Amino acid sequence: MVVVIAPVANAQALLVYKEGATDAQVKKDRVACHEWAVQQTNFDPTATFAAQQAGIRTRTIMEVSTALNEASAGTDPRWTAGGFGNTRTSADVRRLNALYADYLKAGALCLEGRGYVVTQ
Repeated sequence: MVVVIAPVANAQALLVYKEGATDAQVKKDRVACHEWAVQQTNFDPTATFAAQQAGIRTRTIMEVSTALNEASAGTDPRWTAGGFGNTRTSADVRRLNALYADYLKAGALCLEGRGYVVTQ
């Protein structure tokens, strides 16, 4: 039995469980489902994942870009104002958050299709 808990956009836990799955199989399936979700949504939240792994709060995309901008001391144009997904207005931020939510739903559907129980 493998249980994986990962932080997600709304700061709740994403619980992934599959009876008899090894850690290696869970990792392989999560990578495959990430790639599938990116194809389905045309959105790759790699920066968000990296931020989560670094312990940065990722409730919204703006929190991620702000934290990464601070970490680079403002020298990386990808994270400065307007850099992440060309976010300039609150409407842009809402659009990115919606894309991220769609990506999470697609990833959950993929994992469920592989026999995992996914709860949030």
